[in-house]
Amino acid sequence: MAFSLSRGPRGLRASILAAGVALSQTIALVMLTGCASQTGQITQAVVEVLPAAQMVPTKLGRLAVRDSGPADATGDVLVLWHAVLTDHRIYQAQIEAWRGRHRLIVIDGPGHGGSQAAPGPFSMADCATALAETLDALNITQPVVIVGTSWGGLVGGEFALAYPARTRALVMLNTPINAPAEGLNFSDRFVVWGARWIHASSLYRDGVARAFFLPTTRAQGGPVMQAFHDHLRQADGPALALSVGSVLLEREALAPRMGGIRAPVLFIVGAEDNMYPPQTLRPAVAQLPQGRFEVVPSAHISVVDAPEATTRLINEFLARLPNRG
Repeated sequence: MAFSLSRGPRGLRASILAAGVALSQTIALVMLTGCASQTGQITQAVVEVLPAAQMVPTKLGRLAVRDSGPADATGDVLVLWHAVLTDHRIYQAQIEAWRGRHRLIVIDGPGHGGSQAAPGPFSMADCATALAETLDALNITQPVVIVGTSWGGLVGGEFALAYPARTRALVMLNTPINAPAEGLNFSDRFVVWGARWIHASSLYRDGVARAFFLPTTRAQGGPVMQAFHDHLRQADGPALALSVGSVLLEREALAPRMGGIRAPVLFIVGAEDNMYPPQTLRPAVAQLPQGRFEVVPSAHISVVDAPEATTRLINEFLARLPNRG
């Protein structure tokens, strides 16, 4: 999940409004964040280490799914779902660490990456159904571990509630489990409008990057940041906007239902995530019957800002899971 701006911290809203002036006077009140381009420092690209994507038909359209195939005998099936306005490549560090140890099912959400547009607005429960359909198509019957960032964490939570027997464990990263704002305010409208019409512009891309990543991550550039910018440059605007709007508006709050998730859960948050600070998430996470709450030095996309710390925490969590019986 990328934005829920009407209830966001005051400082974040101020930066959004200020950056809008750089776009034009007519939308001066609604831009995401600052406009300095970071793309000049980025020269490399992510090297795909997984097989080419297969297109899996689901209720949300045909999704691009990469399957690493057989894993170590002691490994798990890990299903990776990314944040909105990104694609599967945010998990590059984790994919490199886990390939061969675990079977990786890496999904691009509808309207993102190589996936088709959804046929219409959708809920997070619809995403969970599409995830189950993907597992069915791949003949995966054993319980899986869902690893989801933001939007992906919401999908994982809904999957764990709807399919408890198919859920071995859940890793929720930077996930906005509280209720979204009611309706679209002016800032929300710009986020969705921008996803459709100006997603390729440096102004929009850098605004999203400033909300998602630490300044050091943006300054360093590198393959994953290149992939982030490339994804927004190459996106299908209407398909992207449909998904952004659905994630903003159609999600039901997970916080009141966290107690119903019976699988072990690792919940990771960013110490510098201004959109969803740790203190706003900790109370709901405490309701989990088997929950663990961890804070890492990151903004909203911990798998990119703090890849080593995040991967280490997930590895430790997986190592503590009960043996598959």
